[in-house]
Amino acid sequence: MSRPDAASLSQAEKTGGLNPITALSVLDDTTRANIIGAIVGHPKGAPSKKELEYYNPSVAASTITDHLIRLEEAGLVEAIERDREGLERGQPYRFFQLTDAARELFDRNNLFEPDAYRELFAEVEKTDEIEAAEAVDRPYKRN
Repeated sequence: MSRPDAASLSQAEKTGGLNPITALSVLDDTTRANIIGAIVGHPKGAPSKKELEYYNPSVAASTITDHLIRLEEAGLVEAIERDREGLERGQPYRFFQLTDAARELFDRNNLFEPDAYRELFAEVEKTDEIEAAEAVDRPYKRN
């Protein structure tokens, strides 16, 4: 991995608490990097935990939760929730997306290029349950 460009921090990073060195060092774990890859590659840019578990089958659900917490603490990921009204039982309502500061940091350092991850993501075979989870509307999408 190349050295991060910390010279030109945006105002969001200065006030939002995203330290580029700390943020990138969190990605030294393969599972956390895979979670970021799944978020970047997701067709709506915000997978649910159920989807993240599906895309990381060898990782326990509790471990995914722990990694999401680390990614949130580092300022790379944020949780978004939609209103549960109108959802069928079992449909996801909580999703995870990159923060704006994370996307800026990745772009500056040529990491997690969205088109490449989306191409890989499109090749993943999905169950009906995961396709249904992907179809659920997200509260908003930035990427």
